[in-house]
Amino acid sequence: MTTLTETLRVAFASAWQLLPYLVLGVLASEGMRYTPVSSWLERVCRSHPAMAIQFSAVLGMASPLCTYGTVPVVLQLLQAGVPVAPLATFLSTSSLMNPQLLIITWGGLGPKITVARLVAVFAFGLVFGALTHVLPVRFSMRPGIQQEHQQATKQRTPFSLKFFAKRSLKTLRFVGFYVAFGVILGSALEVLVPGRWIVAMFGTGGWLQILLAALLGVPLYACGGGVIPLVGALLEQGMSGGAALAFLVAGPATRIAPLMALATIARPRFVLFYVVLLVAYSVVAGLVYGLF
Repeated sequence: MTTLTETLRVAFASAWQLLPYLVLGVLASEGMRYTPVSSWLERVCRSHPAMAIQFSAVLGMASPLCTYGTVPVVLQLLQAGVPVAPLATFLSTSSLMNPQLLIITWGGLGPKITVARLVAVFAFGLVFGALTHVLPVRFSMRPGIQQEHQQATKQRTPFSLKFFAKRSLKTLRFVGFYVAFGVILGSALEVLVPGRWIVAMFGTGGWLQILLAALLGVPLYACGGGVIPLVGALLEQGMSGGAALAFLVAGPATRIAPLMALATIARPRFVLFYVVLLVAYSVVAGLVYGLF
């Protein structure tokens, strides 16, 4: 009962913290129906896909919204006809980096690893976007998204507060279900897996530690700012900078809750492809960081 109570407490605290981002993302996505942003982005992305991917990578890192807030925006843009590749890039980089996380990392871990993390996130966005661009849409996106796109492009209704509220609640329920499920699972991991166990698993840095750090980042990365003290403690106890970078790169976007949010628009095989690619990339990034 104590474990269950603590899990529910952590889950409620996480959900309460994420709720403003989720609601803001939903309102922003529905508000885009009444602006020319979707059409403008669609034309830019179709005319200059390579430039769109680069722009989306930067925009994702600059966005203050976390995954829970960006998924509704991406969903709306996808339904409006914006290509998958720049949206996938935006979603991945926004999950890995934001202005607040940049500042916290700089203050907690120093400028060297912060700059390395920033460069690694941007480069991953380009790699992920380029690979998504060459993959067929049927491999990445759920079939229902395309049907919703066809319906959305036919309906150009004027602004109505009632319709706006109805659509917002529908999107909130749709995305919120996955987020709530992910928050509960993530909270259970946070309660059941003590942080000291993670510290005990690292000695001096090496390629095996980098791989282990990347793999541990998938289930054990708690939250953006909250994990910085843990990484700082690991570094002080002998963890290599490359292993720390691998953990920081692989962890944020592969937590259960963000993956469940991604699953609202993507096929399971695409989510798996995303996780495998990010883990492999984080190991390479950690090895490269160790050379400097």
